[in-house]
Amino acid sequence: MHKELTKKSIHALPKISAASFSMFLIVAIANLAQTSLPQWSTRPNIACDHGNSVHRYAEVNADRVNIRDLPTVFSNVLTQKNRPDKVIIVCEFGVWSRIDLSEMNSETWISRGLISLTSDQPITIRMKGVFLGLLFFGAAGLMLCLFRPDWITRAIDFFLQTQTLPAHARPLISVRPEYHPARDTHPH
Repeated sequence: MHKELTKKSIHALPKISAASFSMFLIVAIANLAQTSLPQWSTRPNIACDHGNSVHRYAEVNADRVNIRDLPTVFSNVLTQKNRPDKVIIVCEFGVWSRIDLSEMNSETWISRGLISLTSDQPITIRMKGVFLGLLFFGAAGLMLCLFRPDWITRAIDFFLQTQTLPAHARPLISVRPEYHPARDTHPH
């Protein structure tokens, strides 16, 4: 009876752990599948002297929109953009957005009312870390369950500190059940 109980409990643990790690992996893959490659791009290395530093994607929603060198209507017009040109917003200052135009050597600003944010926005560094962490944790845990299931039981025993308990207390909380006369007797 004791051997049968031990085998059953030890074999059930990797299945539960494998299911848990599989859920982490599925959540990570589902989130990664819903993102596009441009969402993973990094913010252009542009300092934000005026306003708040951001990283957003937008498109121009009008024709012949002036791109200016400063966030004012009195500043110089550098170029123009038309609908539906895509832009990357790197700074926001009041009703103005600084955009990344690498072909221009100066600051480039556009009125925020003349652009619309797109639906696929860049992923924050924090969310990238979460997605990649879930992917790594789920994959590593699943590999551990498949190839080294005994490591899981040892880790749980270590974290539960069952190795220092007296023999009569171990069967109550250990993942490796030991014979306990009151619990493991079956009626005759």
